Amino acid sequence: MKKQRFWDGLRHYGIIGLVALFVLLPYYWMIIMSVKPTEEVMLSPPTLVPSRIVFDNYVEVWSMLPLLQYIKNSLWVAGVTTILCIVCASLCGYSLSRWKRRRLQKGVSTMILLAQLIPGALPMIAMYFMIYNAGLTNTYTGLILAYTVWGFPFCTLMMRSYFSTAIPISLEESATIDGCSRLGTFFRIALPISIPGLMATAIYSFILAWNEFMWASIILSDGEKKPVSIGVYSFVGQYGTNTNVAMTVTTGVLITIPSVILFGFLQKYLVSGLTAGAVKE
Repeated sequence: MKKQRFWDGLRHYGIIGLVALFVLLPYYWMIIMSVKPTEEVMLSPPTLVPSRIVFDNYVEVWSMLPLLQYIKNSLWVAGVTTILCIVCASLCGYSLSRWKRRRLQKGVSTMILLAQLIPGALPMIAMYFMIYNAGLTNTYTGLILAYTVWGFPFCTLMMRSYFSTAIPISLEESATIDGCSRLGTFFRIALPISIPGLMATAIYSFILAWNEFMWASIILSDGEKKPVSIGVYSFVGQYGTNTNVAMTVTTGVLITIPSVILFGFLQKYLVSGLTAGAVKE
């Protein structure tokens, strides 16, 4: 029995290790490329370990590119988008989860899910003209509205699933007996318990807004308002082949730091939010 457990554990951990290696290898390579000397960047075959570590690329990127301004712009847009998505998705998700007409509830949820299968480029033209006619082009407001509309449906499905499976209705019934209204029950009972689900939704909406490129390139034209995704693209396009490959990779390392920090602080909420309700008692 012990021998069987040993081989089972070895097999399981071996598979996990291979998957982790496959996932982490690109990030390792990106970090190594950013600290390699210039003469080692384009070597063939490449070296997995640099002969020496240099930070000249970080200094040059920080001096050539207004990266701090781009990061501030992205943090502002992604932060406001995350707040709007959480507020709207929590209200709509709770309403869907407590809708007594089950057929209509499933029908609305299915329609939202099917809408996610539509290619994103199809409604983009219509949405752009709506933003243009409202006079919101080249503004943070227009970009935030576009991101919110983009991420709101899936966030609603996430919150609806969490409210349906992780929060017992008996708690809300007890609050109703004590005199709470439906809105009071939501704010006093359902919302405090649903923090893991809210954090999972927040991470999704933040990363969606942080990494998005197409909407930002269409709506924003002012260089000072560019988010980090457009700023890095403009940096590569401006300098072309004169740009050091290691400097480009260094820029990628720098712009991933906020997402890594956010995920590091909220990962426990993300895991519990995604697995809550998986088992019913």
